[in-house]
Amino acid sequence: MYSGETYWTNGSFDQELFATGDYVLAIGPGLDLGMQEETMPTVSVGDQVTIEGRAYTVMTVLNSLSAVTEGAREVDGGNDFSLGFVMPSEVFCRQWPENTLRKLYFNVSDEQIGEAQEILDAYMRESGQNIPVTSRQSMAEQYGRETRSTAVMGNTISIVIALVGVLNFINSMVTAIISRKREFAMIQSVGMTKRQLCQMLTAEGLYYAGMTLAVSYILSALAVGIVVRGMVAGGFSTFRFTLLPLLCCTPVLIGLAVLIPYLCFRNLEKQSVVERLRGADV
Repeated sequence: MYSGETYWTNGSFDQELFATGDYVLAIGPGLDLGMQEETMPTVSVGDQVTIEGRAYTVMTVLNSLSAVTEGAREVDGGNDFSLGFVMPSEVFCRQWPENTLRKLYFNVSDEQIGEAQEILDAYMRESGQNIPVTSRQSMAEQYGRETRSTAVMGNTISIVIALVGVLNFINSMVTAIISRKREFAMIQSVGMTKRQLCQMLTAEGLYYAGMTLAVSYILSALAVGIVVRGMVAGGFSTFRFTLLPLLCCTPVLIGLAVLIPYLCFRNLEKQSVVERLRGADV
């Protein structure tokens, strides 16, 4: 099912005139807009075409409908260039009574697409016929099936990278605190209380987490929001930029920035100031 003037290259569509059976819609070549008339021959609006001995007037030239017109070639049809035309189903059945409809097009407005899909689904359920229908919904479902495996792989890689980043963040903080064990013992020996030391470590952890998140947000916005958006612009997919995964990691990093210094401090406090100074000297 296709709708709207998006698929019209030239001309306009008059439903009453088209129903008379004297007009056909010409399907343009499968090329990008702006290149069709320069590279491939096609008919124009108002031209007279003869199909199996009967004359028709071209009402409208449509953009390429390759998504629904491509298929099996007629036996002994040859490889010669041919043009496609759309006519009312009643006219086709009268002119070729021994043939069945090969393709049937529906011109449906955007607001009626859902209702038309329901009518077709109900007809196929009641008739028991498995009729292939190409619509926006079926194309979206096919695209979803084709991209689902890619999305799963991409999400898995993202989760692994996120875990590696979090573990690296934890390792960096723990290493920084343990390597400064003598420094902490010295400042405690000159009067800093345990509470003050714990608050200092927590503030440093929050500082590291804040710097990490700030850099991550900036790089994500530049790399994905600008570079990747530019790479996929003009393609067949829709780009949607979101910072939701990074927002989910934000409370995790902040929690680790508070929890890790506290646990390291508890571990350091198992030794006295004198023991830590003596162990550092050795």
